[in-house]
Amino acid sequence: MIFPIVIGLTILSIFLMFTINKKNKVLSDKYLIAIILFFMGILASQILMENWPSVGIYLIVLFLNTYYFPVLVIYGLILLDGKNKLQRNWLWVFAYPVIYNVFLVLDLFVFNDYNTMIKPEALFKKPSDYQLFFYITQYIYVIVLLIWLARKLNLYTLAIKNVHSSIEHINLNWFRNFTVALLGLSCTGFVVFLCFSLGFIENIEIPFGIEYVIFVLLLFYLCYNGIRQYSIADLNFENPNAIHKPTNIEKYQSSNLDDLSIDKHFQQIVQLFDEENVFLEPQLKIDDVAKTLDISVHKVSQVINSKSNNNFYDFVNRYRVEYFKKLLSDPKHRKFTILSLGIESGFNSKASMNRVFKNYEGKSPKDFQKSIQDT
Repeated sequence: MIFPIVIGLTILSIFLMFTINKKNKVLSDKYLIAIILFFMGILASQILMENWPSVGIYLIVLFLNTYYFPVLVIYGLILLDGKNKLQRNWLWVFAYPVIYNVFLVLDLFVFNDYNTMIKPEALFKKPSDYQLFFYITQYIYVIVLLIWLARKLNLYTLAIKNVHSSIEHINLNWFRNFTVALLGLSCTGFVVFLCFSLGFIENIEIPFGIEYVIFVLLLFYLCYNGIRQYSIADLNFENPNAIHKPTNIEKYQSSNLDDLSIDKHFQQIVQLFDEENVFLEPQLKIDDVAKTLDISVHKVSQVINSKSNNNFYDFVNRYRVEYFKKLLSDPKHRKFTILSLGIESGFNSKASMNRVFKNYEGKSPKDFQKSIQDT
């Protein structure tokens, strides 16, 4: 067990070095450093437990396992907030770990008289009623909080699509993938622990060992993408908080725009897109359209949602796809690469070009061009 732990510590040390040396570090980077240090501590404490088991080491392991998760959640909230500032109203995520650690200490040193050199495995295999209660409630706490965080990440994705036409540098799909994977891992661990507590599983070391390995891999994924992540603040958006208010048609029912006004503004928007091809600007934002037409962002969003049943992101990229199709179909443009035509159509990367095009057309740009050539 020590060998994979050493490998994990080595790789985490490399990620830690890259994160520390990252230029222009923001608060989310500092919390990523804290997450790496927390889990390095967890791995290192496993070595101590195997060689020098004691109640003290047992407490250190539980402390690190308890507090790394709230730090991870705060990291996600900082990414979502966009201001790179710690908000006081987030600190509630530490409430349960504090309560858990207080009762754990009371159980170990007040309610029960454990030998200070007792093996931690004995405490885990035969936990007291207090410990068993908090083991179970900690799993429930983690699972509920991960569901809550995953929901916020889904809302974030919907929200940025109401404001931006290109989201490659600000989408948090990687963190959502990590959260969902961690949720699945936590649910599996919870089931395994319940089976162990009820006596259905005698040896818990193997399944928990596998869980640790998977979690380390997830942490590598988190570190790699966290180092690369652009924040909302990095891109200097004028109103980062605006992206957290997704819009929908129901929200607009109290708007003062009547049907005639909506039709009028929609014609203005369509004219702007058809005649001036504003969608060719890769970083086009809803603010740009609003300023050009001299109407509010709220009204532009309402009109697009109401008339096209699309958010701003889908509305703009529909235009880009149609323009891209014309370029691909024109024999004059066959001397150019598909990527260059995609960039000319307003896409800012090969990945976004292929993903968006395939989402609308059901095939890649290359397959589309080939089908045109074959006809």
